[in-house]
Amino acid sequence: MEYTYELIDNYKIIKVKVLGELKPKETALMGKNIRLKAKELNYKILFDLTEAENKVSISEAYFWFADHYDKIDIQLRYIPTAHVTHEKDKSFFSFFETTCYNKNIRVRMFMESKEALEWLRPL
Repeated sequence: MEYTYELIDNYKIIKVKVLGELKPKETALMGKNIRLKAKELNYKILFDLTEAENKVSISEAYFWFADHYDKIDIQLRYIPTAHVTHEKDKSFFSFFETTCYNKNIRVRMFMESKEALEWLRPL
């Protein structure tokens, strides 16, 4: 997995472009680094996963924040985060969004970057 990010300063968003397989260990490390940066800057996050392939299981997704971020900083769950995905991974990210919503974690799934930006901008 590879990723790059850019700061969209006028909207206070970190846009992360991810390529390759989203394996749990590497994805968690990337997420931690981006979330810590977003917290430091008081920015929101947009993950562009349209060129990535999910390899995280549903059971891993259910405990994602508890297993990977809550022990570092519980505030990382409150950073508004949009995931832009493709049709193949839509059901996984829809499940992840619902799981996060039920745990008061600010995550939404989108199929288009424009919609994700529109959701993030006013937050």
